Amino acid sequence: MKRFWGKSLAAQIIWFMLPIMLLAQSIGFLVTADDRAAELREIALDEFIVRSTTAVQLIETTPQAYQDALFRAMATNYSRFWLTNDGPGELDRWSQDAWHKLHEPLLENASGNASASTGPWGSADRDNSTWGMTDSPVLQSTNRIKDTIWEPIELKSEEQSTLAQIVRLDDNYGAGLVAKLPNGQWLNAAYAKPPKKFVWTSPTTVSLAITAVMLSALAIIVARRIARPMRRLTHAAESLGRGEQNGHVPEEGPDDIRRTAVAFNQMQERLTRFLADRTTMLAAIGHDLRTPITTMRLRTEFIADDETRSRLLDTVEEMQAITDATLEFTQEQSVDEPTRPVDVAALVESICEDLADLGRDVRFRENGVIPYRCKPARLRRAIRNLIENALRYGHRADVSIASSAAGVDIAIEDNGPGIPDKEMDRMFLPFVRLEESRNAGTGGIGLGLSIARTIVRAHGGDISLTNMANGLRAVIHLPPIPGGFMPYETSEAV
Repeated sequence: MKRFWGKSLAAQIIWFMLPIMLLAQSIGFLVTADDRAAELREIALDEFIVRSTTAVQLIETTPQAYQDALFRAMATNYSRFWLTNDGPGELDRWSQDAWHKLHEPLLENASGNASASTGPWGSADRDNSTWGMTDSPVLQSTNRIKDTIWEPIELKSEEQSTLAQIVRLDDNYGAGLVAKLPNGQWLNAAYAKPPKKFVWTSPTTVSLAITAVMLSALAIIVARRIARPMRRLTHAAESLGRGEQNGHVPEEGPDDIRRTAVAFNQMQERLTRFLADRTTMLAAIGHDLRTPITTMRLRTEFIADDETRSRLLDTVEEMQAITDATLEFTQEQSVDEPTRPVDVAALVESICEDLADLGRDVRFRENGVIPYRCKPARLRRAIRNLIENALRYGHRADVSIASSAAGVDIAIEDNGPGIPDKEMDRMFLPFVRLEESRNAGTGGIGLGLSIARTIVRAHGGDISLTNMANGLRAVIHLPPIPGGFMPYETSEAV
C-alpha cells in the first residue's frame, strides 16, 4: 500500500486531481454562497408572510380570551406575534418593542406564570439600555435601524386581502410586519434569524467525499489502462536486455503508448538483425582465414633454417588458435539457446567439480539452492573462463555464490599477482593480455574475459575485478529477475 501511494501512476493521478477538484469545489461554493443565502432569506420571508396572513385570518375568528394563547402557539424560536391598539409609529421604537418580544419565553411554566429566565435568548425584563447591545446572533437582526422604512404589502387569502406594511431589518436578516385588522387593532409580527453557513455543511462534506471517491476510482481505472501496456513493454525491455526474445509486443493502448510499442518492436527487430549479421560476418571471416593459415603452415615447413621455421610456426599456431576461438564463439552465439530456470549454485558447483576431477585446485563454498532464469550453457562458459583464468595465473581458485534482493553474485578469488588498476578495463578488450609474448604456455589468447563479460552482460549483469592483498577477486553479478527467484536458504554477501 505504501508503494502504491508513493510510486504508482494511479496515486500520482489521484494526488494531482483531488487538490484541483477541492479548489474548484471551494471556489464554486464561495461564488454561490451569497446567492444561496439570498434565496433562503427570500424563502424564509415568504414563509413569514404566509404565517402572518394566517394569523390575520385566525385572529378575526378567535375570541379575545384565546388570542394570547393563539399567538404563543404560532410563535417560533425566531418569530413573535402580538396586538397593539396603535399603528407602528416610529420604526426605531417598534424595533425596540420587537427586541423585547423576542426575549419572551415561548411557554408558561407549570404554575401558569411566564418564566422570565427561560426565554430562548435570555431574560424578558432587560431594560432599554441593553437594546442594540446583545451578543445573540439571532437578535442581531433587530438592532437599531438606520435608513430603513416601512413598505406597503398586501396579505392575500382566498376570502380577503389585507393591507399591511413590511420592513427588512439589519441587512435583510430579519423582518417586521404590521397589519390593521377590521376591528381597528394592529397585528404585529417580528422575525429574526441569522443566515446559515452554507460552505462547509455536512451535505457539502459528504458531496466532496463522494466526488473524491469517484474521481479516485476513475483515476485508478485510467492509470491501469495506461500502465498495463507499459508493464508489458517494461517486461519485454528487461527480457531483451538479458538476451531473451519475447516476440512482438502488442501495439495497443493510448496513442503515445502504442507508438512506444511500435518503436520498441522496430528496435528489437533491428538489434536482432544486427547481431545476426555480425555473428555471420565473424563466422565467415574465421572460416575464410583457415585456408590461408593452412597454406602458410605448409610453406613454413619447407623453410630450411630451423630457428626461423620454429618462430613462424609459433605465429601460425597463434593465428590458428585465435581463428578457432573466434569460430567457436560465433558458433555459440548463432545457437539460440532458450532461457530457462536452473539452480545456478548447482551449475557453479558442477564446473568446480569438473575442474577438480582434472586435478586442479578449485574450492567451492556451498550456499544452498539459488534458482535463477538464464541461458545455462552460455553462463557455464563465462564462469568456466573466469575460473580457468584464476587457475592459470594464481594456481588456485576459491569460488563462492550468494543471493540477495540485489541479485546473484558469483565470486572467484585467486592468489596470483593481480592486475594493475589502470589495466582493469583494458583487460576486457578482445585479444588483450598483460603478458605480451603471446606464448600459449603463459596464458591464453586474450578472449576469455571478453567472452565472459559479453555473456554476462547479455544476461543483464556485469563482471568486476578487484585486487586483494594476495591475488585477484572477480565477481559476476546477475541482476534480480521479477518472479525469477525462489526462496533460498541464506543471503550472506560474498
